[in-house]
Amino acid sequence: MSHDCPHEPSIAPASHQRNSEDDVNTLVRSPDRRRALKTLMQGATTVLSGMALEGLLMPAQAQGMGMMGGMMGGMMGQSAAAPIQPGVFSRNMPIPPQLTGTTDSAGVLVYELKASAGQHAELVAGLRTPTWGYNGAVLGPTLRAPQGKPLRFEILNGLDQSTTVHWHGAHIPGAVDGGPHNLIAPGKQATVSFTLNQPAASLWYHPHPDGRTGPQVFAGLAGFLWIDDGMDARIGMPHTYGVDDLPIVIQDRRIGEAGVLSYMSTMMDMMGMKGDHFLVNGVEQPFVDVPGQWVRLRILNGSNARIYNLAFADNRPFHVVASDAGLLERPVEVTHLVLATGERAEIMVDLNHMQGKRLVLRSNSSGVIPELNRMPMATDAYDHSQFDLLELRVGSPAGKAGRLPEQMASISPLKADAPARRFVLQGMEMRMMRGMMMGGNAAAPTGVSSGPGGMSLGVGGRDMFAINGTYMNMKVINERVKLGSTEIWTVANDGMMGHPFHVHGTSFQIFSRDGAPPPAHESGWKDVVLVRSGETVHLIARFDQPAGDDHPYMYHCHILEHEDNGMMGQFTVI
Repeated sequence: MSHDCPHEPSIAPASHQRNSEDDVNTLVRSPDRRRALKTLMQGATTVLSGMALEGLLMPAQAQGMGMMGGMMGGMMGQSAAAPIQPGVFSRNMPIPPQLTGTTDSAGVLVYELKASAGQHAELVAGLRTPTWGYNGAVLGPTLRAPQGKPLRFEILNGLDQSTTVHWHGAHIPGAVDGGPHNLIAPGKQATVSFTLNQPAASLWYHPHPDGRTGPQVFAGLAGFLWIDDGMDARIGMPHTYGVDDLPIVIQDRRIGEAGVLSYMSTMMDMMGMKGDHFLVNGVEQPFVDVPGQWVRLRILNGSNARIYNLAFADNRPFHVVASDAGLLERPVEVTHLVLATGERAEIMVDLNHMQGKRLVLRSNSSGVIPELNRMPMATDAYDHSQFDLLELRVGSPAGKAGRLPEQMASISPLKADAPARRFVLQGMEMRMMRGMMMGGNAAAPTGVSSGPGGMSLGVGGRDMFAINGTYMNMKVINERVKLGSTEIWTVANDGMMGHPFHVHGTSFQIFSRDGAPPPAHESGWKDVVLVRSGETVHLIARFDQPAGDDHPYMYHCHILEHEDNGMMGQFTVI
């Protein structure tokens, strides 16, 4: 893709601060130091265990001590993950219901959403799990919104704690964006109105309270928001919901023997919450019946922290037709697709002449995901393996078959007209890790103690992961952008982990990765970009929606445990 942009901005070297990721990586590489570290950690665990038994640790400190053992396993290359088995695929994949809204007397489409504790959902076959969901037990309906039509959402918070509903990827004012400043108190209702004047796209919605996004999403609160402009039908793409146009939400969850979701039960979970059960639309390894024709899968990585390398088990090619915020100009043929947390992709797969056969979608993580990081602690056994997610069972063709178009959207390169900005993503400092281990200063909202079924809310509200050397502060505006301007944002990852970087209120184009053009499937509109360890990415975006000091936009890492613990900033657009 050509870019009608000014030359790449010069980048002054950032001051290097040694962080705990560097310290740990150095220790882990040396066998002698590994043994010494293991002895030290075992000794520390023994001492802290004794202190906890004697009542010398506060509850938060004891929790930190319990987390220590989990960190030990990760640092020593040990994993509690169960052996990875091929998919069983004995249950139907749920298709979320669609909400298309009801038209009021003023011609506004009205949608009703209720966040509440669901009935026990059978995420894993034979095991009932307490969850939270929108209008149901887990996850939420697919909201269909016509481009350019006034919308109104009536949102009821049926939880026992404050929440928000963030419209991820929507070009709407900060006052209705659903960020941390848009809290809805328990038992209260909020009315949110906006119009989506942007290309058709597979957006999504989820909670975004400061310090508690991770546990609320982990509990089950998420859903699709699809913008429709009719282009897919006009160019002959598959577009029959639930038949040849399927919503696919991929998430991993950790579930205890009693069926309760287990959130941040080890210290390693601070690096990002990962599970050992892989759910698609809220069910572990389901199957779905599909027609023997071109099929469109709209895939959301709705996990808290895990990155997937999506591929079919027979390594067949498929086509990426859309990225986060809209259709590409042309389909891009691939055999695998890396999808970070918060990212979406629409893919099309040719199932003609496949009637009666089965096709498995999996994550071929080994050899790809570990290379995104420079820290062994950031990966687990599943990141070093492959695992099955979904089985497609191909039947007879259904209705009018869609086709793979040669040409789709028209995307004009943006041209910057304002100074560039630089954002440096930084990892956890050793002093912060020590503080977390000994209790720290968690900022849990008053009266909030647990999630569904007593699920822990984990650790949030701590200054642990930074952007530009600063941590999230609700009272601080970090950047101020001029309304109507187009800017280049340079995002440099100075840490040892890959970080998916998300910007509210707009979509961007990836200008370059380490000075080179992005791959073809990233040439469209995006709102999340995975920045690998040591990598520098240049983004360009136009800011056409207003956001004031009272309701600023966020930019942050979309590993939710990083976002909840400092890796987020605020910006206005005025």
